Amino acid sequence: VRDVYIETVRKLHPYYTPKNDYELLLLSGGIYKGTPTKDALTRFVEEQMQGTMSFCKGTRDYLMQKSWKTLDMKANVITGLKPRPGDPGVFIRPLPNSEYSIRLFPGCEAASEYCLDFVLSATGEPVNSPFKFNLFAGPGPTTPVGFAPTVGIRPLERAFGIAQKDILPGAEKFLLRDGQLCTLQRPGHNDVQFTVPNRLRPAPPRPNVDVLELPQYV
Repeated sequence: VRDVYIETVRKLHPYYTPKNDYELLLLSGGIYKGTPTKDALTRFVEEQMQGTMSFCKGTRDYLMQKSWKTLDMKANVITGLKPRPGDPGVFIRPLPNSEYSIRLFPGCEAASEYCLDFVLSATGEPVNSPFKFNLFAGPGPTTPVGFAPTVGIRPLERAFGIAQKDILPGAEKFLLRDGQLCTLQRPGHNDVQFTVPNRLRPAPPRPNVDVLELPQYV
């Protein structure tokens, strides 16, 4: 995920180049709200590092090692990273009577997570909640009876205590899961429905096993 974080920091702070993995990880979250200068941001980063080391009773090398491990992770084990051009598994569908589209992109594959955001149809640029709407997600056509009910979906950032007005431009995303049936309601428009794609996971081969075939759906 390092390349994604580098791109994020470059957009947030074009006047500053992170000197190490800790700085890259810290600044990618958009927590700096101070004066947009190199000197001010340098002081902020150093204060944050000293505070983190004091809190966790760790050393500078410890922080660097933990940061390196995080940034060395594969993108498909992290949910919420916005896709880059050409990334696989990304689906964009225009909304009727709108200049915007919905975009679905993979999150953590092991947790069957997808993310949704809104983009300008003409440019593909992500935007935060561009109009009034309600988004609901529930069991899809292939979901077994008795699974989770239909619920309203809020931005993922809100779950981490970030106010709507503080979400970075274009950073907003909504957490969905494979196979969910979703409904987008907009005032004055027909509802829009779509089913989140299911990612097939072939069963690992097992030697000396007789497989009994049964219908998948009845």
